[in-house]
Amino acid sequence: MQWTLSVVIATTVVYLFTIVGFTQSFLELNPAIVEFWATSLGQQIDRQCKNASGIKVIEKKYKEATYTTHYINGKTLSVEVAKKIESYLQVRLEAAIEIKKKAQELFLNYSSENHTCDDFTYYDSKDITIYKDRGNLIFPEDLDENSTYNGPNLELYLPLYEEWREHFQIPVSLNASAIHVPTNIYKCAPFLLDNISWTGKLDEVFSKNQGNMKSAWQFFASSAGFLRFYPASAWYNEGMDMFDARLTEWYTSAAAPPKNIIILLDNSGSMTGLRMEIAKTTVKKIMESLNENDFFNLITFNNDSRFVDCDCQHSNGSLIQATSKNIRRVTKSLMEVQSIQIANFSKAFQLAFDVLQKHSPINRSRINLGSNNAIMLITDGASETYVEVFDSYNWYNVTVDKDQTAQLRYARIFSYLIGQEVTLANKNHVKWMGCANKGYFYHIGTMADVHDYVQDYVRVMARPLAVHNISHNSWSGVHLNIPLPKENFGFNTNSRTTEWIRLPSTATKPVLSISVSTPVYDQRDDEINNGNLLGVAGVHINLDEILAFIPRSKLGALGYAFIINNNGFVLSHPDLKPWNFSSFGGNTPMNDYKNVDILFLEQEYNSSDEQLPQLRRAMINGETGHVQATVKKFYGQQLHRVYIQTQNYYYAPILNTPYSIALVIAEHTNNHYIYQTKSLDPQSFLWCSMVIADWDYCNNQRKTTPFFKFVDIINNVLKSSDPLCNKNLAASVAFDVNITRGVHAIWNDYNKEISCSPNNQTCRIRRLIANSQKNLDFNMAMVGTRAGVTRFQDFNGQAELDQSNDESCLSLQKLIDLFTPSIDTEYYKKAAVNRRNVWAFSSTIHPDFEDTLNTSYISVAASRGIYIQEHHRNSKKDILASVFTLHMKYDSLFRMLNATTSFCSASLDCSSIYCHNDSVDCYLLDENGFVVVADDPLLVGKFFGYIDYQVLLDMRKKGMFKEVPITDYQAVCIACDMSSENSSASSILNPFIYMVKLLMWHITQITLSLTQFSLVNLWHYIYYATGLMTSSVSDLTYAGLYPNDTLLYQQVLSQKFLTLSPCQQSIKSFISLGSRNITNNHVSNCSECSYSKRSYVANRVPNTNLYLMVLEGECSCEILSQNDCMEENESSNGCSSDFMGVYRKPPAPHGSTGSIKLPKYKTKKQPIEEVQTCNGSASLYISTMLIIAIQVFIHEIYSCR
Repeated sequence: MQWTLSVVIATTVVYLFTIVGFTQSFLELNPAIVEFWATSLGQQIDRQCKNASGIKVIEKKYKEATYTTHYINGKTLSVEVAKKIESYLQVRLEAAIEIKKKAQELFLNYSSENHTCDDFTYYDSKDITIYKDRGNLIFPEDLDENSTYNGPNLELYLPLYEEWREHFQIPVSLNASAIHVPTNIYKCAPFLLDNISWTGKLDEVFSKNQGNMKSAWQFFASSAGFLRFYPASAWYNEGMDMFDARLTEWYTSAAAPPKNIIILLDNSGSMTGLRMEIAKTTVKKIMESLNENDFFNLITFNNDSRFVDCDCQHSNGSLIQATSKNIRRVTKSLMEVQSIQIANFSKAFQLAFDVLQKHSPINRSRINLGSNNAIMLITDGASETYVEVFDSYNWYNVTVDKDQTAQLRYARIFSYLIGQEVTLANKNHVKWMGCANKGYFYHIGTMADVHDYVQDYVRVMARPLAVHNISHNSWSGVHLNIPLPKENFGFNTNSRTTEWIRLPSTATKPVLSISVSTPVYDQRDDEINNGNLLGVAGVHINLDEILAFIPRSKLGALGYAFIINNNGFVLSHPDLKPWNFSSFGGNTPMNDYKNVDILFLEQEYNSSDEQLPQLRRAMINGETGHVQATVKKFYGQQLHRVYIQTQNYYYAPILNTPYSIALVIAEHTNNHYIYQTKSLDPQSFLWCSMVIADWDYCNNQRKTTPFFKFVDIINNVLKSSDPLCNKNLAASVAFDVNITRGVHAIWNDYNKEISCSPNNQTCRIRRLIANSQKNLDFNMAMVGTRAGVTRFQDFNGQAELDQSNDESCLSLQKLIDLFTPSIDTEYYKKAAVNRRNVWAFSSTIHPDFEDTLNTSYISVAASRGIYIQEHHRNSKKDILASVFTLHMKYDSLFRMLNATTSFCSASLDCSSIYCHNDSVDCYLLDENGFVVVADDPLLVGKFFGYIDYQVLLDMRKKGMFKEVPITDYQAVCIACDMSSENSSASSILNPFIYMVKLLMWHITQITLSLTQFSLVNLWHYIYYATGLMTSSVSDLTYAGLYPNDTLLYQQVLSQKFLTLSPCQQSIKSFISLGSRNITNNHVSNCSECSYSKRSYVANRVPNTNLYLMVLEGECSCEILSQNDCMEENESSNGCSSDFMGVYRKPPAPHGSTGSIKLPKYKTKKQPIEEVQTCNGSASLYISTMLIIAIQVFIHEIYSCR
């Protein structure tokens, strides 16, 4: 009994202590105290920011000013912009057609001359140097007939085009074109030299075209393999140069109409070892040659036939679009194919024809002279021809005349015979399949043959267009321009003289382009019916030049434009990420940047709305119109930071192209100009403290320096009657310059107050005392206007600059050059998102911070907009006129927070709680839950979900934040599964595996063919089969990929190697719901905290976008983490959650070949495809291959030094 009573007493005591302890912990966080702190902090921030910025003075000037607002009609504007772009592109199209005409003329009159490298040279772009200054060098043209030239090889030297920086970004020469030859083609091969010779005079038309296109790359890509491009430049190589123009989208789409292709891969028991490796490489090479307008699928067959991509509902039994993502997925499945059983060709062909006819039925009412359907058969032999299958499925008769019929083919058959040892019967059967079905036969004996012959099928698919000489102009999707130099721009860094041009790596940037191209045909009378494709001519068009036609000034804050093509894929969009600037991936192109659907970048807030799909369909159909939608947008490049915005989309087609443009204007920023018809006073300019947007004001008259010239431009435009002059923009610039004129005086007065000379000890002590308390220490003040005017003052510089002295401004010139137009800056957008009467805070972390932990590397900015009201259509509209921004030192805001939370009103007792205390954690969070100020500076800039996700979820539950799910369709994820021996990294991680594979390959090759051994096959096999391209992570840094998960970084570093993979990443984002506060609350299930609960209070800081958050210290709850090894998001059926089956449209009027309408048979004289040759078996010279192999290994050895 006594024992029982003791237990009861002890239990009661423990319970009471528990209650008391919990109550104490809970009650310490008094919500009234936190509210007092937040209110006091908001008042101090508002007062000091207003005084330092001068915003009150400028607001008053806006109220007193007389001005006019001009409404911008989005529909009319979109049509105007589309017409300007159309005219611009038409000039490029005409240039491509001129190149085509000249090429056909040159070939028509050319006779083969059997050139060799001894009597014929050309500008090899891989071995070319562009000379800065001719100087005292003597070139052959300087000599008379009796002189001997002993100087440098002319073919390696070209004079530099002086304006290359402005037009091409890399050094070029306008004196000639240059030649690029793929690595697998011998650069002195007679057939190659012959084709290079007759295209030499294309320089004449290149030079003529250049007069109308200052910055366009022109080219002729020969079906023989080389690329001639103008102007000449050095070709950049990093590692092995695998570029082949014949595999580019702009070549394949121009050479042949959109294709429907079924690849039949024999995986019967005989297809083992090296044969299967060659077969898989052949399949991959075929898929590489496809473009986004093509459709395909891969079927493997033995006793049964099955789709390699059979798990995916959308591709099972049908064709899939040849996007990079679909090709990558099929390639992944291809690697798992195994050889088994025997081959049933009949069953495989029947399935292939069924799929093709389901996608593209036979149209007997229209005679299809050349089909765009094809079946690629990849096998090591066939026991018969299976003529009955082709007779039933592929051959059909049509009436040509009343008493004449013709037998046509529904699909071409391309047969690839794999392996070196094959029987004559097997070879003849496989060859017959290709030849009898208007296709081609290829004998692929080695890896080298794959790269030499697989892409030749494109020439065959082009025959119908060539036979009928049909003009087929193709507009490509977005791609990276060529040549694409990065760090040294292709120049020899071991140059023998200091006169060679070198550029710093900071000068490089990705150049996005589109291309217009057109096929070039053999027009000789005796060859017309053979339908020979000579190559493709065209022009690369820098997208930046197209975007220059977009009137950025009229779109306002948060406005932008985008362009899509007939597939709904994005050519240009501010959220498109074509380039991976992360430290993990280096500066490399994103895998899927060419196939980013517009619905990936424009995501509706309410998933049940259908406004954006309707917009996409209308733009693809070439319609003109307007749609309004509420969307979720990423803010900057940070994950988890989003905002909700209602946008107006005004769209119009770019005629005679497959493109369409949309102008986007945010509803709450409004499409209005604010202006006065008052001339610009030169005295209003303080040019070394101002930036003017580089926009087109009249007939390409842009911003100039010194500013007095720009003043004349603005005033002349205001007086001009030229309809091409943007008078509203000029008037708006004049208004903004005049109304913000007085702000410099305010900034100078403020700067004098806080500036102390080194000898003024009293001033320095006074400022030190002020800074130790509650004063913010500002570095810079700025004001930016909608018309692109930015004024700024550097508080760390002189108190006042002599604006009339150019020398006094030189120190700020570098800073001026860093400014972008005001409405495109992050601070301007931040203020626009947060609307009226709010100082929008954000923090920026310098990359050196984590190494030094010096808080001077943390910068905090606060931005606030000035709005004016405009009456439009019986309603009041707020117009964002300008934005003020203050940059301050992080330490000063941190000190202000600590000083503010160190006291409270007399009615509150805060002696036991203050922020700079181990028992309490204090944070300032912004409207997306990102940390702006924290006790631990390492947490600044982090998403709070990575600090305490349970608390953030509780804030959402209490109505302070709203969770907004959004998907990043352009994410890069880390795949670090090292378990598979077949992975690309495993061969490197385990040298024994690599050596065994290499030895087995040698044995196989020697056994198969002692006489045909080729070193280049060794290189091809190593390159493709053992995965030597895996990157090491040892020299990589973490910034940029997962900035909020250092744990992930450490785990990745523990892996010796990694693989970066494009993926779709679901993001948990949060948005503030306004001024709601959270009183004393606690979060359960916190194992590290006392009693598994954590107390917190959150309060909105008035006049800002900040929340003051006070939490029980020394513990945390669950944090949001990311998977250690992230894979592409997939649905339950194993398929990528892509927008499959969405609407698309062929790139031209849809005819029997998908993009070209071929004529019907009418008379017996109509040209008919009469090709007799259908054999493309390997016949490369061994000497050629050895030379290539030697070059390859020398290059690899040199690059490893």
